[in-house]
Amino acid sequence: MSPSDSPRIRALRMLMALDGTVLTLLGIAFLFCPKQIEEAFHFKDVSPSVNFLIGLWGSALISLGVGYFVGATEPEKRRLWVCIGIVRGASEALFGWWCLSHGTVTWKQSGLTILLAAFMALAYLLLYPRQTRDDSWKLPH
Repeated sequence: MSPSDSPRIRALRMLMALDGTVLTLLGIAFLFCPKQIEEAFHFKDVSPSVNFLIGLWGSALISLGVGYFVGATEPEKRRLWVCIGIVRGASEALFGWWCLSHGTVTWKQSGLTILLAAFMALAYLLLYPRQTRDDSWKLPH
């Protein structure tokens, strides 16, 4: 079995494709349905100008989603996208926890996203493609 067919790499590909799908769909929703997003996250009386920021966030999520799809095609060669998944998940979880601990948001608003972000960071970290002896001489992509 080649390293690219290993169960770990298959799991990593599936994780990246799932992450890419979710982020792309969320991004589209953020762009085209900002009011519904505010309601889904239990934010009330949000200024209409915040929809601009939600739309920008949606654009960034779509970009990340596309990147994860590209990374899922060959995660051993596109390790940077796995690193981005680790950093994104960890920073989202830490920021969410910080906002929760300072009373900026409630558990109802942030709990699921904090847990999911932490899970994604850990999953990307555990599935990170290990460098083999054969590719140790190659430059990183």
